[in-house]
Amino acid sequence: MNIYEKKQRWKFILLFAAVMIGTGSLYYTNRLVKTIAADERKRIELWAEATEFLANPDPLGNDVLQFFLTVLENNTQIPVILSDADGNVMASRNLDSTRLNQEAYLLESLEKMKDENDSIVIDIGNNNFQYLYYRNSNLLRKLAAFPYFQLGVIILFILVSYIAFSISRKAEQNKVWTGLTKETAHQLGTPISSLSGWVEILKQTGADPSTVKELEKDSQRLVKIADRFSKIGSKPALKETDIIRIIKTSSSYITSRRGKSYRFHTDLPATPVIVPVNETLLDWVIENLCKNALDAMEGVGDLTIRCEVGEKNVVIDVEDTGRGVPKSRFNTIFKPGYTTKKRGWGLGLSLTKRIIESYHNGKIFVLTSEPGIKTVFRILLPAVNRK
Repeated sequence: MNIYEKKQRWKFILLFAAVMIGTGSLYYTNRLVKTIAADERKRIELWAEATEFLANPDPLGNDVLQFFLTVLENNTQIPVILSDADGNVMASRNLDSTRLNQEAYLLESLEKMKDENDSIVIDIGNNNFQYLYYRNSNLLRKLAAFPYFQLGVIILFILVSYIAFSISRKAEQNKVWTGLTKETAHQLGTPISSLSGWVEILKQTGADPSTVKELEKDSQRLVKIADRFSKIGSKPALKETDIIRIIKTSSSYITSRRGKSYRFHTDLPATPVIVPVNETLLDWVIENLCKNALDAMEGVGDLTIRCEVGEKNVVIDVEDTGRGVPKSRFNTIFKPGYTTKKRGWGLGLSLTKRIIESYHNGKIFVLTSEPGIKTVFRILLPAVNRK
């Protein structure tokens, strides 16, 4: 399991933990709500008994009468409505005092109470009945909504934490990229200068010209590589350049060193395509994509590079007939350290993405992939507006 699969698994674990916390909270609070609701119903039933007693007084004395009056008065939280058998409102308590004279408001409140709780029947004697309706108290309703609020807070916390972590990680990666590339370019400087000096000495001492020529090519190649790394370490300057020339130069360098078992095709405009780019870095991008394509074909296949000019973007497609990329890995392959090779650091496509998107304001992505048939990497670069 690679680092990205582990990271993905931890994300799911954190999400699952948050859901479990929210679910546990919801379960506990619902149990608490049911307990409080049962307690409130008992209170209303007691309130109903007090009402029934007052409707049918018996000679138990003033103390008992005072007790039931106290029961009625102590209900300061639970909204109640007392109605007759025909549904007419006879009395109410704990409703909006400013709207008690509005019949529509009383009827609306009565319907809500009927939907929320079963009525309590009060026998007032002589086969006459009244009905007591009630709603849950404001405290109970707030408590019922609390777990959903709590779950939302947990999810928001995880989301904010994830965003903050991602931003921090990206900033850290940027610092690592900058430090690594600058240090690499610096470290290459001394051996490159030494190698160039030896090439000049060999020329003057009459060494084999073919050997000197190959050494000179390698020296120039190292200079080019050092220049690439130095530009990655800072914001490179963009210059309007013919990218068709860059594509041809870069791709021909790679394909000429990979044998004749590969077939190389191009579908490029006959006229120059001018785009603001950094030539050194775009050359590196094309080279990386061609290297990956040839590695994916493992000895034989077709490599095709296309270029089209649209209204807003210049489109570059690099297509191969290699082993393909699983759809689930379309984004992962551009992350630092991801590689399917036994040897390699997994930085090529990550550098490519950084060059295209961070430095050229473009896009790079896997357009499509069918193992053994074709895989297409697409680059979108902003077109030059000539109007």
